[in-house]
Amino acid sequence: MAEASAATARRVIYSSYVVPQEVLVLEEGDATVGQLKKYAIEGGAGRTYGGKGIVTTTADQWGESWTSMQHAQQYWEQYSSFWEDSMEVWNNVGVTVGSSAASLVLDSAGVTTTPVLFLYIRNLGTDSDQTVTVSLDDNSSYKIYIPANGSISLRGDGTTLQMEDVWVKRAGSTDTTIEFIIAK
Repeated sequence: MAEASAATARRVIYSSYVVPQEVLVLEEGDATVGQLKKYAIEGGAGRTYGGKGIVTTTADQWGESWTSMQHAQQYWEQYSSFWEDSMEVWNNVGVTVGSSAASLVLDSAGVTTTPVLFLYIRNLGTDSDQTVTVSLDDNSSYKIYIPANGSISLRGDGTTLQMEDVWVKRAGSTDTTIEFIIAK
């Protein structure tokens, strides 16, 4: 059996798991004073939901900004288009999201019309007013909401969703930080 080369074996493996829950109160009394509660799968759903997927990506990504996670000792002069050159452990640096809309891809990267194969965004905020909204239609409408400590992962179709289409901004009153991967 032939072994796949490193360039053709690059991939993102992802999964999601959702448990619709309802609260069952096991004791009588005031809801604010220590009732015994049990969480169970919500009766209407009746089961858990989830899925797994694999996205094969290109060997060389569109630049160092394809992920917000960088090594703490990364220097500008060390940036190159070959992300696999660094052998250090990568830190979770993140990107601040404010009230102004921001594209996740720099126009100067020359890849704005490159199709997105995989998108992951995680909101690192912890307060309820640190919600992030995501636009997948070039800053036109923001229909995806990511609450504090929430995340999304999307598999692009390889044609329709372009790099230039992915924008983020905050929906709450406080700036937050995100981490992301946007791969071609």
